[in-house]
Order: sequence, then structure tokens, then C-alpha cells
Amino acid sequence: MKTLSRGCEPCWISEQDAEELGIKDNDWVEVYNDHGVYCTRACVSSRIPPGVCIVYHVPERTLGIPKSQVRGNKRAGGHNSFSRVHLKPNLLCGGYGQFSYHFNYWGPIASNRETHVTVKKMDKVVF
Repeated sequence: MKTLSRGCEPCWISEQDAEELGIKDNDWVEVYNDHGVYCTRACVSSRIPPGVCIVYHVPERTLGIPKSQVRGNKRAGGHNSFSRVHLKPNLLCGGYGQFSYHFNYWGPIASNRETHVTVKKMDKVVF
């Protein structure tokens, strides 16, 4: 129900990390690294271990993205913007059946589920 009330898929973060960063539950945050930026709401939870944030990949996250302060007030990236694509050589063997197509993504089934990111509270939210 919280996902529905927030209007987007949140960034789950531990209580300890949120306290260190000055983030409260439902604050707007930017999750970014060298590959891209993702703006969303923070979900502070005791279920998340310190040093870890979880962002589930959802294709519906295409509307209502605030402008990113990290990118100089340009539109923030989508749900998959800070992930790198790692190809597994064994998925390239054989025919084309193992390939999948998704908007802005074509290749073998993704193994891009973990990366290093920085989480920062947004000072000013502009849509």
C-alpha cells in the first residue's frame, strides 16, 4: 500500500543510513553513480541492513520524475539508469531464444542487479 501512496517505486534505505544522511521517510532522494541518476522517494525501514539500499526495477516509472539537481536540473533517468549491463558469455551461445527485448534494452537476460550508488536528499523538488 505504501508503494501506491508514494506514487512510484521507492528507494528502501536503512534507519541508520537515513539518519546519517538526514533523510526521513517519504523524502525525495536522488540515487546516482557514474552511469545515471534516479529520483524517487525514500522508504526508511529497519528491514534493510546498513550500507544497502534497494530499488526495485519497474517499467511504470516513466511519469512524474522530478528534475535532478545532480544533472543540473535536467530530467532524472528512469528506473534502470544507474545499472551497468554485464553480459554472461554462456547466454550468448545458441540461437536467439535467450535474447529478450525491453524498451531501451536489448540483449541477454540481465544480470545487472547490483551496483554502487550514492543516495542524497533532494533540497528542492522541481517537476
